[in-house]
Amino acid sequence: MRILELTRKEFGGGRLTYQYDSFGYYAVSASVAGEGFSVTAVPKNAARRHVEFTTEIFSPALQDPTLFILIDNAGERAGYLETCLEAEGKVLRITNLMVEDGSRRRGYGSLLLSRAKTQARSLGCKGLFVRVPAGNFGGIRFLLGQGLTLTGYTALPCAPGAGENEPTLELGTTY
Repeated sequence: MRILELTRKEFGGGRLTYQYDSFGYYAVSASVAGEGFSVTAVPKNAARRHVEFTTEIFSPALQDPTLFILIDNAGERAGYLETCLEAEGKVLRITNLMVEDGSRRRGYGSLLLSRAKTQARSLGCKGLFVRVPAGNFGGIRFLLGQGLTLTGYTALPCAPGAGENEPTLELGTTY
């Protein structure tokens, strides 16, 4: 198994199609407490539904993105991780993190997330963050299990087609 690191120029464009089955969602609430605020996400059951949406790799809106492609032992693409710097290089944002359907539950997502954490620390970033649709129950559960915490949310979808009016949770960690 190996991870290839590609720049925008080396990759030459493309799209990722995300698919996940959702059997729940995270209900989000925020409250003001003194001079701060808190955000709470509570898992709720919901009717099972299939979600699919496509996103662009190396979107022109991203500054200095990097793409990591995980190649499994059979030589097949098993996962993708795209990152970019934000806040004048102080934050590393995961813009895409996906493990192919047939490659899930093999530790590949953990490997890719670990690569992002290593990249953030090596660049001297103060934090690593990712946005996830609130209905991507499995994805959120995975990220929470990897030590990321809820840092915020928005009522806007994560990506076109990700779920109409579905809140997006932001999870992250600071260094």
